[in-house]
Amino acid sequence: MPDQAVPGAPRRILLVAPNISRRMGGEGLKALQIHRELKAMGHDVRQITHARVRDEMAAEQPDLAIDYIEDGPAQVLFYRLKLTPVLAWLNAWQLHRRARGVAAAWRPWVVHFTSPISPVLPYFRMRGQAVVIGPLNGNVAHPPAFRAREPRGKVIGRVVLEPLQAVLGRLFRGKRDALLLVSGGERTMRALELGGCVRAQMIETLDCGIPDALVDRPRIAHAGVNRRFVQLGRLVGYKGFDLSIRAVAAADPATTLDIIGDGAERARLEALVAELGLGERVRFLGWLPSGPSLYDRLAEYRALVLPSLAEANGIAFQEAMTLGLPVICVDWAGPQQLLGAGEAVMIAPDGGEADVVAKVAAAMDRLATDPVVADTLSARAHDRAMALGFRWRDLLGRWLDIYARAAGRAAS
Repeated sequence: MPDQAVPGAPRRILLVAPNISRRMGGEGLKALQIHRELKAMGHDVRQITHARVRDEMAAEQPDLAIDYIEDGPAQVLFYRLKLTPVLAWLNAWQLHRRARGVAAAWRPWVVHFTSPISPVLPYFRMRGQAVVIGPLNGNVAHPPAFRAREPRGKVIGRVVLEPLQAVLGRLFRGKRDALLLVSGGERTMRALELGGCVRAQMIETLDCGIPDALVDRPRIAHAGVNRRFVQLGRLVGYKGFDLSIRAVAAADPATTLDIIGDGAERARLEALVAELGLGERVRFLGWLPSGPSLYDRLAEYRALVLPSLAEANGIAFQEAMTLGLPVICVDWAGPQQLLGAGEAVMIAPDGGEADVVAKVAAAMDRLATDPVVADTLSARAHDRAMALGFRWRDLLGRWLDIYARAAGRAAS
């Protein structure tokens, strides 16, 4: 029978995620942090993930217990043919099949699928197991004034969401049998309901936590004039890096922007910097490892600029709030789950690209020269972060209560 340790004692927890990595974006990093934090809390944690991260894990995380899924000929073929939806379903089936085998032999207290986070992607049934899925997020369209920027796949997905969810909900019933952590608010819960899930299964939560090393740092205090700004994340279209770069061009000529991250859009963004004649005013720093050295660097900036147009949540927002780094963002989707009036510069996206660029530039100029406003935003956002309980240990403590509820459902 599954792990039946006394309440409060260490538990066997099986985690499942396509990627667990510091180098593969937010979902992979979050999966790694969940594993490490649960292990640090004394639990017996085992991970199922894809073999693409084996070398990284062997070199950097050798103490983690991991079962790997290998690519087969079908995965290679679907990847080469760019059949992304078929590949996603095949990968999901492989993860579930391995999870069933490991759970049957290891008998965990709970099986937690920490990703993928989309409410549309399939989950298969795990009969006899206590299952938690999430935090689920997504169903995020671009603001109406920016719909022309949406990738074709997202446009099609938005159009077919309702009938597709109805069909997938009948074919893949795993989400119906599980408790669902939801960080995407009402938009995600509606998408789950289209797939046959009910509100009683859904528990609203934060998308991720923040390490102690960041939470315990003193809040950044803002004084004097500071025209240095930063943007973090994968260089992909919906993150709005091009909007930030154009805003630098429209702001005071002393304004600078450092971009921390990498991705497919880098060459196009570098060309935009050259086209606008910004030179060293915009610097591409590549990926920098998370930790005290990065937090020290972030303390040098006046604000985080992140005008993302389809952000499901955004670890960068949580990190900035915790540090006391003011945020300039678009008032849409993920930031609305975390920030409110007076806690960030939240720009309405109704006026389209030129309007957002102008307002980002104006916000940069104001924050750069008004330390009182910057420090007020810093303090209010920091207070909000503390009230929401961003610390990983606190968040996982709440999730352990949900694990217990899932175990109780499975036993009844």
